[in-house]
Amino acid sequence: MAAVERSTELKLPTVAVPVRLALVGREPMDADVFMADVSRSGRSQLLDDVAALLDDAAAFLPVRDDSGVRLLAKHAIAWLAVNRHDDEALTFDDSPSEVITLYDRQHRVEIALVTGAKLVGMLLDSSPADRTRVVDHLNRAGAFVRLWTSDEHVLVNKTQILHVTDIRE
Repeated sequence: MAAVERSTELKLPTVAVPVRLALVGREPMDADVFMADVSRSGRSQLLDDVAALLDDAAAFLPVRDDSGVRLLAKHAIAWLAVNRHDDEALTFDDSPSEVITLYDRQHRVEIALVTGAKLVGMLLDSSPADRTRVVDHLNRAGAFVRLWTSDEHVLVNKTQILHVTDIRE
């Protein structure tokens, strides 16, 4: 019987995005997440695409780590972080300027995870005037909440959050 050939025509073009991620109950690790290789005007659009990938209906995410390429169950990801600064491995269109989203409110918070880990950063928000509280931000649709730190954009699995403390400065 002849061997079955895999057609490269059936593969979708992808790009490997370097991330740090923590699986539930494990230490954070470096990995690559595979995203569709589409034209992006800048880093903020890449961050939005990673967030959309985590929030879409598919239950598994292709990831490459030291063990090779695996399909990780999204529910097992406690958090995933993308470096907020440029990475030489990723290239973007030569647009004159990157699209920047401006937010009306920011909430400095500490997120305690069920594993005992803690993450500190900013929840950025442009919700309606009657939805300005941290709880309103957390109760929005989507499985992951966005947390901004000075170096990373962290997507935190809401099912892994024990509590959130609003840090008033």
